[in-house]
Amino acid sequence: MDVTLTRFVHALRSADLQVSPAETLDGFAVVQAVGLMDPRLLQDALALTLAKTREEKQRFAECFERFFHQLAFRRAPKRSPLRGLDSAKLLEILDPEKQPVIRQVIDEILHGDRTALAYRVQREAERLQISGMQTLRDKARIGDLLSLALGGRELEQLLSRSEDFPAAQLPALRYLRQYIQEQVRDYVDLQYQLAVDATGRRALLAAALKGNLDQLPPDYYREVDRVVAKLAQRLSQRHRARAKKTRRGHLDIKRTLRANIAYDGALFDLHWRQRHRQPSTVYVVCDVSNSVSRIARFLLLLLHGLTDALPQVRAFAFSNRLGEISEDLRGSDVDAAVAAAMFDWGKGATDYGAALTDLRNQVGADLDRHSTLIFLGDARANFYDPRVDVLRGLARRVRQVFWLNPESRDRWGEGDSVMPHYAPYCLRVDVCRDLQDIERFADRLLSATR
Repeated sequence: MDVTLTRFVHALRSADLQVSPAETLDGFAVVQAVGLMDPRLLQDALALTLAKTREEKQRFAECFERFFHQLAFRRAPKRSPLRGLDSAKLLEILDPEKQPVIRQVIDEILHGDRTALAYRVQREAERLQISGMQTLRDKARIGDLLSLALGGRELEQLLSRSEDFPAAQLPALRYLRQYIQEQVRDYVDLQYQLAVDATGRRALLAAALKGNLDQLPPDYYREVDRVVAKLAQRLSQRHRARAKKTRRGHLDIKRTLRANIAYDGALFDLHWRQRHRQPSTVYVVCDVSNSVSRIARFLLLLLHGLTDALPQVRAFAFSNRLGEISEDLRGSDVDAAVAAAMFDWGKGATDYGAALTDLRNQVGADLDRHSTLIFLGDARANFYDPRVDVLRGLARRVRQVFWLNPESRDRWGEGDSVMPHYAPYCLRVDVCRDLQDIERFADRLLSATR
């Protein structure tokens, strides 16, 4: 049990639970105190010891279920080629000297001895050091070795001599090969998740970083929100460090030399030529209609996380009419504020011309050469007047205009897309479909607004 609990702690750590060595020792004491006879009692006792927050307790429960309720072989479906198989005749065909392993495995499968199967697989897996898997290559290698250890080669040799078997036995043998391969693959997958990613969240986050956010199911939002928060924190730290270096300015050689004449030219007293920067305002205008709402959600969350590094940010949402949501985003429950903004302003057919007109009426007098204007949208105006003249007037007032479009470049200009009409008045027009695109843009924005 000491080895098992050590592996379980490793699985918890791979699930992002911070379990210290002292807490691990407390876990050993808990196991000795409550015993192993009552799984529910063991789970509750270990959860009190190893999980602190409500979120950690939820992860602990998921990890405990997957770790301690693992069987190498599930029951074969009732409607399978094994149902009408004469097990005695099949076992008579197998030579106990030439095919000892596969004969025992088939016997255990046909008689439903799942305990013996689980023990056999567990023993072979430990011999292959399955808990040491770190990469997908390790998983594939151990899966192949485990299949061979369960008689995979012997079964292949039997099927290669199909003429020696009655025709009625061949479908069952082929099904057995497929069944054993599937069960071994599922078992190795589970062990890999426990060793590398106990809850599957890391694989999810990696896929979300590379995948199209517009196709991300809402059930995954919570995990991706955590990635967005980490991205914002990392970008803020990076640009605060840059700002600290640039805030002191460039070395003023003349003043430095004059100030250090008394030290015979040794530079003890340094003077810097500083550039005074006027604070700027970033205006973010997001299309929150159904086609763009998911990407707009994550962009707004990221910009909210960058409030320490960015200058003043004013956010607006629109579908046909435009409204400001800046005050709502400054609250504590940002996720609820974003959802409310999408509900309030995401109704109706998208009309970029009307939204641009509303933006000019609301903030046109506040725009100046220090302002940055950011648009997020697919620029599909539903054949309404795009009011390019309004965007041209806004672009002349501000320092720079960025446009983020979730569609690929080859679709710009097709159908009701007016992106080619808006692009000449933007400093940059970038494709924005995943978190990496949003991160690159945020990094560029922080550099441009310093």
